[in-house]
Amino acid sequence: MLKARELFQVLETWAPSDLAESYDNVGLLVGNPDQELTGALVNLDVTEDVINEAIHLGVNCIITHHPIWFKSRKNLTGEDYVSRILIQAVKKDILLFAAHTNLDNVIHGVNQKIGQKLNLQETQFLRTKASPTPSGSGLVGFLPNPLSKPSFLDTVKSTFHCGIVRYADFPGDTIQKVGVCGGAGSFLIPEARKQQVDAFLTADLSYHYFFENEDRFLLCDIGHYESEQFTSELILEFISKKFRKFAIHLSKVRTNPVHYH
Repeated sequence: MLKARELFQVLETWAPSDLAESYDNVGLLVGNPDQELTGALVNLDVTEDVINEAIHLGVNCIITHHPIWFKSRKNLTGEDYVSRILIQAVKKDILLFAAHTNLDNVIHGVNQKIGQKLNLQETQFLRTKASPTPSGSGLVGFLPNPLSKPSFLDTVKSTFHCGIVRYADFPGDTIQKVGVCGGAGSFLIPEARKQQVDAFLTADLSYHYFFENEDRFLLCDIGHYESEQFTSELILEFISKKFRKFAIHLSKVRTNPVHYH
């Protein structure tokens, strides 16, 4: 039977924890690394429903993109959802593991998956990082064929199942060079301008950020969950190739807390 440590070492090789941003909380968050695994469940987030799903499936490991907590905590009283999840995980011997910004910052990570969904070609980091391991932020590439702005927006909305696409327009008529950043990517807007993209897809843009495209490219906010939803698929595919006989499941729980009316 596979031990947790063996699985996590392979994940660490793929997305080294030292590539995570300083604010992040990645790796094994709950549990004993020497525990034998009965299987794993993968989701973007861990919620109480995801914990219950793991119990129902009989698996004792949950792998997510988002860590269940970032900052230090003074107590676990069960009065908030984070502490309830942590208490339940400990009670049921369920390990919690997160691969977050370290998985964002590798070439075959979160943004590469987004690029694949858009069929982007000739992809590379939008911004490279100084690191012994090839790493960077975001992704930039080219659509196989130029699309009109309405066609591009329709493609984005259908591909990412967006309730809505918020965007800042630009005078151009067609889209071919596209930048992407899963999650909150406003910090890459200057790089998108520098790279002369036709469109930049990301999430969590506040009102004032929509001015920063300076009418040079289509700046799109597709939603945080929507931009990263395929990360679960990415993690499952990677683990399935490395451990072909290991029981790994794609969670059926949709964890997006945002709804559209």
